[in-house]
Amino acid sequence: MPPSPAGVIVQAQAGLRRSAVRRQLRAVASGATDVLSINVEDNGVDVGALVEEATRGARLDGQELQRLRVGFLNSGTADRVVAQMTGKSPDQRISGARVLGALRMYDGIPWLAGLLESREHKVADAAARALGKIGGANSAAAIVTAIHRRGTNRRLVAELARSAPDLFIESALRDGHRPSVRPSLVMAAGLRRRRAAIAPLIEVLERGTRRERAIACRALGWIGATSAIPVIDAALMDPNWRIRMSAAKALGALRAIAAQNDLKYTTLDRNARVREAARLALNRLGGRAHGA
Repeated sequence: MPPSPAGVIVQAQAGLRRSAVRRQLRAVASGATDVLSINVEDNGVDVGALVEEATRGARLDGQELQRLRVGFLNSGTADRVVAQMTGKSPDQRISGARVLGALRMYDGIPWLAGLLESREHKVADAAARALGKIGGANSAAAIVTAIHRRGTNRRLVAELARSAPDLFIESALRDGHRPSVRPSLVMAAGLRRRRAAIAPLIEVLERGTRRERAIACRALGWIGATSAIPVIDAALMDPNWRIRMSAAKALGALRAIAAQNDLKYTTLDRNARVREAARLALNRLGGRAHGA
């Protein structure tokens, strides 16, 4: 059913307002003006999406991003964005989170941390994404706290991997963090693919819980930790089938030719999923191998 004439007019007016906001953002980012006047409560204009568009590809230390931050602060628009974070409208809270993330507004971290507790998935997801963009120890700490309260969550783990500063995750792994958080830390360490995480992950594989050890195998494989091949190979004999399966997958990812005989033996494992993982790993060894 085609829209009514009134609906067409409403859509057109909203399009004009979006264009006006887009032009303002571009002008401020380019330095053509320092005047910013945006109605963040306009339901017909997704300010968050427009700010993300204006900052896409901008350097964290670049002049464009700095000009936009100053424009939002000096005009009072930043205060109105923060006020949105406590509003009843999920769309406005999401838009506010996107603005804070796009502008890398460190002062907004406490407000975003509060949104991580939202029961509305899209709101919590937007807050996590914003914290991932802002980055730094405070953002990472807020995400770790949310993981402790809510449990392992793919979005939170991904944004922890993105936001954490150097050695934050590695130090947390060695600091005896809460058991509810450690599996997520192990996974985030693998997603970051930093070589500094290899030693802490090997320690987890040797002394962690069954769940932590299974994840650590995969994380070492993601990183490409060829130095961990012997300890991962030994995990093929673990009593827990999930650890054996993860070890087989990691050895395949690492092209660990030195583990070829052990993988052949593992194709006879009593667990079908372990057998399949070992077969797939052996297939991968047909390519370039390590540990020959």
